[in-house]
Amino acid sequence: MGGRRFGRAVVLSALYQYDIANTPVEELLKFKWLKEPLTDDLKEFVVDLIVGTLQHLEEIDELIKKYSQKWRFDRISPVDKAILRFSIYSLLYRKDIPYSVTIDEAVELSKKYSTEKSFKFINGILDGIKKFEIEGK
Repeated sequence: MGGRRFGRAVVLSALYQYDIANTPVEELLKFKWLKEPLTDDLKEFVVDLIVGTLQHLEEIDELIKKYSQKWRFDRISPVDKAILRFSIYSLLYRKDIPYSVTIDEAVELSKKYSTEKSFKFINGILDGIKKFEIEGK
């Protein structure tokens, strides 16, 4: 798994722990749960995605609710929520990452870590946010 793709998997794990086990952010950012340490560059990327996502969590969750038509927020799996949350943060606040990369990486993570149909759900939400919230179409 490539550097940033691995980093996104780490972010997915951290946000999952935050959501499921209420693990404090300070504890997550120690990365004691990882088998091998992150490089400095990758750690900076991962920390930004975790902290940025959590700082904007209310706004991000509102967008998930808005674009997850026919799905109640509490029925979205914790894995899918984690992927959506940091991907939406990336779309809105990480202008150095192309939108297509963010969406493609989210789809790939959902194919690997979630259910068979999740990638379509995630792709639809992220594409809607890109088109209507960012591009204003």
